[in-house]
Amino acid sequence: MSSLQKMDVGKKKIPDYTETAYREAVSKLKYLLAESYTPRSTGKIHRERNIYRRSNLRLHESAEDTDDRSAVSECISSPEKVRLQPSILTAEDSQLTPRELTSFIMRQEQYIEQLEQESRYCKDELKNLLGKIRQVVAENEALHHKNKTGLLKAFLTEYESCDEVKKVDSKSLPSTDLDVQSSPGKKIKLQRMDGPAIMYESRISELEAQLTQARIELKKALDEKTTNLKKMDTVTASPESVIQLEQVMREKRETNTKLEETLKNLQAARERETDASQKAKRAMDSAQQAEFEKSQAEAEIRRLKDELERQREKIREATQDACRRLAEERHQVERRYGHQMEQLSADVATHWDAASKSQLEIEKQRREILDLKRELNQKQAFIEDLKKEMLSKTSSLQSDLTQLSAEKDAVEQELATAKLGAERGERHARQEQSRWQAEINSYKQRIERADADIVHCRRENLRLTEQIASLEKELNMTRIIHVETTATPRKDKDKDVTSMITDMEGKHEDAVETTDGIVDLKTSPLKKKRTVKVDLKLKINPKKKSVVVKSAEAPLSAQ
Repeated sequence: MSSLQKMDVGKKKIPDYTETAYREAVSKLKYLLAESYTPRSTGKIHRERNIYRRSNLRLHESAEDTDDRSAVSECISSPEKVRLQPSILTAEDSQLTPRELTSFIMRQEQYIEQLEQESRYCKDELKNLLGKIRQVVAENEALHHKNKTGLLKAFLTEYESCDEVKKVDSKSLPSTDLDVQSSPGKKIKLQRMDGPAIMYESRISELEAQLTQARIELKKALDEKTTNLKKMDTVTASPESVIQLEQVMREKRETNTKLEETLKNLQAARERETDASQKAKRAMDSAQQAEFEKSQAEAEIRRLKDELERQREKIREATQDACRRLAEERHQVERRYGHQMEQLSADVATHWDAASKSQLEIEKQRREILDLKRELNQKQAFIEDLKKEMLSKTSSLQSDLTQLSAEKDAVEQELATAKLGAERGERHARQEQSRWQAEINSYKQRIERADADIVHCRRENLRLTEQIASLEKELNMTRIIHVETTATPRKDKDKDVTSMITDMEGKHEDAVETTDGIVDLKTSPLKKKRTVKVDLKLKINPKKKSVVVKSAEAPLSAQ
C-alpha cells in the first residue's frame, strides 16, 4: 500500500499541461473558424453569434473555466483583432463554395473529435494499468500476510504438539526423570525433553553423552564380570559368591532394560528432531517462495511502471503533434486572413458595430455565467437541505412502512373477499347477459319478419299502382276510341269515372289498413309504430283528355 500511495502522490504532483494546451488550441481554432466567415451585411450578426455558440457548445457545457477564458481571451485582450477578424475574407475563401467551406469545417471537427477519442482511450488505458498495478501490489501483500500467518500457525501447532507429547508422557510415566543404574553405586539421570523445537539439539547431545558414558560403564561392568568369572573358576563355589553372581546378573538385566528404554527415548527424540527440521525446512521454503514471488511482483511493478511511462510518452508525443498541427493550421489561417485584409479593408467600418456588439455580448455572457454559478451554489446548498429532510422523511417513512405492511395484510384479506364477490357478480352478470342476448335475438328475428312483411306490402302497393296506371291508360284509350260513338252526356261519364276511382281508392285504403295492423302487431314488443299511407287523387279533364295524378305519398315513420 505504501508503493501505491507513493505512485498516487507522484501522479497528483504532475499537472496535465498537455490537456489544457490542447483544449485551449481547440477552443481558439473553433473561435477563429466561427468568427472568420461573417457576411458583409450587418443584419446577420445574430446568426454569427449562434454559429459561435454552436461551435463552442462543448466548452460551455464543460465545468472548467479555463477553456471559456481561453476562448474569449483574444477578443478581450486585443480589441483590434476582434474588430478586424469578422471582415477577413480572402480571394481564396471568396472563391470557395459554401459546400467546400462546410466540408472544411466538418473535416476540422472530425479531426478534433478523433483527437478527443484518442485522448480518452489513452486515459482509459492508463486507468487499466493503474488497476493492474494495484492488483499486483494487493496480491503481493496478501502473499506476505499468508506467509506470516502460515509461519505463525506452524510454530503454534508445533508448540501445541510438544505440549500434547509432554502430557502423554507425563500420563504414561509417573516421573520425568529416569535413573539408570550403571553400576551398584552409580545412576544415570535421564530427563524428558520439553520446550520448543530449538532446544532439541542440546538435549539430544546431552542424551548421547549420557549414552556413551553408560556404554563405558557397561564395558567396565563386563570386564569386572569376566574377572569375577575367572576368579570363580579358580575359587571354589561358595553360597556368598552365588548370591553375588545372581545380584550381578540381576543388575545386568536391569541395566539392559534401562539401556533399551534410553535407546527408545533417543530414537523418539531423533524422530522429533527430524520432524522439527522438516517443518523448519518447509517454513524456510515457504519464506523463500514468498521472497521469490515478492521479487517477481516487484519486477512486474517495474515493468508496468515502464510501460506506463512509455504510454505517457506516447500521449505526450500525440498531444505535441496535435498542438503542432493545430499551430500550423492556425498559421495558415492567419496567413490567409492577412491576405484577405488587403482586399476587404472597406468592410471594416460596417463590421465595427458588430464587433463592439459581440464584445458587449461576451461581457453579458460572462456576467450570466457568474450569475449561474452563484445560483448553482445556492441550489447545491438547497439540495443539501433537501437531503437532510429526505433522511428524516425516510426514517418516518420506514416507521410508516411497518404500519402499512400490517394494513396491507388486512387489505389483502378484504381484497380476497371482494374478489370472491366480484366473481359471483360476474357469473350473475354473465347469466343476465345471456338471457338478455336471447331476448335481443328474438326481437331481431321479429323485426326481420316485420321488415319482410313491409317489403311484401310495398311490392303489393307497387303492383296495385301499376294496375291503376294500366287501367287509366285503358280507360283513356277506350274513351278516345269511343268518343264519337258514344252520345251520352259528359256528366254521366264523369260520374262513372269518379265512382270507379273512389271504389279503387277504398280498396287500396282497406289493403293499407290491413298491412298496418299486421305490422303493429309484430312490432308491439319493441314499442315501434310503422305507418304506410298512400294518397291517390285522380283528376280527369275531359276537355284535355288526360288523367293527372296529383300526389302519391308513402311516408314511413318509426317511433
